[in-house]
Amino acid sequence: MEYVVISNTKVCGKVKDDKLTKDDILSKGSNVEFLLAAGHIKAANAAKVTPAVKEEPPVTQQEEYFPVFNSVNNEQGE
Repeated sequence: MEYVVISNTKVCGKVKDDKLTKDDILSKGSNVEFLLAAGHIKAANAAKVTPAVKEEPPVTQQEEYFPVFNSVNNEQGE
């Protein structure tokens, strides 16, 4: 499988946008899964991933606020 260097860090002697194979990575003593997880390489045939858009919950009408009064002394209560 082929991979592309996507970080600014040199990976197995390759620089950004250079291609390398799994054999290149393993022969240099590195780990493919680690380099993928760290964001240093990506699969050469991988599509560009765009982050999912988080949808806002629908706006609901707020209930009208009516103050409650105590009928004994006409003071505002809870």
